[in-house]
Amino acid sequence: MHRWRYLTIAGSATGMAILAGCLDDVSEMTDSESDDEGGGDDEAGTDDSSASGDGDESDDSGGSTEVDREIRTAAGRLNRSGASLRESQGTLEDPEATEYDPAEPREFLEEGLEALEAAEEYGPSEDEQADIDELYAFADVLGPTIDVTETVTDDTLEEEVDAINEAAIDEDLDGAASKAEALDERFTAAKADLEPAVDGVDDLDAARLADRSITELEDVQEGVETLFDVVVSVTTLTGATVEVVGGQQTLADGRDYLEAEAFDDAITAFEAAESTFLEATDALAEGGGEAPEGLEPYFDTALCQTGSFVDATGYFIEAVEAAQDEDPVAAEEAKEDAEAALEAAADCHESV
Repeated sequence: MHRWRYLTIAGSATGMAILAGCLDDVSEMTDSESDDEGGGDDEAGTDDSSASGDGDESDDSGGSTEVDREIRTAAGRLNRSGASLRESQGTLEDPEATEYDPAEPREFLEEGLEALEAAEEYGPSEDEQADIDELYAFADVLGPTIDVTETVTDDTLEEEVDAINEAAIDEDLDGAASKAEALDERFTAAKADLEPAVDGVDDLDAARLADRSITELEDVQEGVETLFDVVVSVTTLTGATVEVVGGQQTLADGRDYLEAEAFDDAITAFEAAESTFLEATDALAEGGGEAPEGLEPYFDTALCQTGSFVDATGYFIEAVEAAQDEDPVAAEEAKEDAEAALEAAADCHESV
């Protein structure tokens, strides 16, 4: 089965989505650069104006030094969360060798949130509270992006799709359905998790965040939207897989009815299966046209299967009609054509 080569395309944009003000080339980012861009603990510790006062002392902007220090720490940690996520993803030129560990970006994100909570406890001014709220909004973009990136970089998809195909070939359609539904639920949940980030990134105040060293929000927006497009493509694929397996179950019922010479029930089942396969074909054709290049082989395989299943149901319907007309020769020929189409469907994941 095909690997997730689309990550080589989506990965760079996804990295921009969560970079949040770090330079495009992670290799250019040094420890001192991190301090310059996010504030952070080190920067706060070397700022004489921030370090010299107590909780009641104010800086030039009128806010307490402790609040300002925590806000700058939060901004630094959020920037590092984005940067470490990009570093974890690497170039993704070889998806099979790519290892993604969300622990570090999540740790920096948590530290950023803790700093924002601390800033609020010191009693921020109205303007400082606005900065805090905006950084919270930015964190609300980062969090789902980290989680969904983990989901889409999980290279077990190949194994799961193969397991669905193998179960169907072995005529364990209930097992295939269960696996397909679980796969679809996982990516549907990922899509739902990312939706608030897609909406939220458009509402971020670029100027206010830039004042707190969070920049490149246009790249952030583009990257989050690209990641969302990938997830939408995958959910189209997994949803169609659920439909295809369901159509196979209905087709199997039709074959049982045909063998039992319950011709009216057989026709009803085959027509229902055909309708399901046609609906899945339409969804796959539309989704495949918008899918990242690396996902196209999955859509091609699924379309190969649905095309063969549509052919099979058509032949089975011909077999039923011939049987009803008491033409056993024509019925047998149509059944043989149907079985050949089913074999072709089973071979799709090998030939595409």
